[in-house]
Amino acid sequence: MKKLTVILVDPPDDEAASVTLRSEQGEVVAFCHSCSLKVGDVIANRLSVLDADVRAAYLSDWPDDEKEALSSEHLERIGHFAYRGRGRVIDSEEGLVAVQGFVIEMGAMNDGHVDFEITRLDIGLNPSGP
Repeated sequence: MKKLTVILVDPPDDEAASVTLRSEQGEVVAFCHSCSLKVGDVIANRLSVLDADVRAAYLSDWPDDEKEALSSEHLERIGHFAYRGRGRVIDSEEGLVAVQGFVIEMGAMNDGHVDFEITRLDIGLNPSGP
């Protein structure tokens, strides 16, 4: 799993901060509490959410052409830490979804692609991880 690069911490040197992260495919702004990150740090690619609404983009018995049409990943920022989009479930046991180069733990329990809306994207408690 590719790591994420910290490209902005706002405000710097504050306990809670907005942190802009870059993957190979995009950027997101995430909430970070007890934040000791600095610009240039590289962290584990596993983000979490405060709350998310997740639902299947299609059902397993749908025709393949419909599934393919509903399998395009996208991520749209709709608030300071809020996002909506579509991603691919990569681990249903852990609820992990991959979208635009980010791995987000949001409780997705199914296979395939999901549509989601996140109220707050967070950097986990152990951002340096393996």
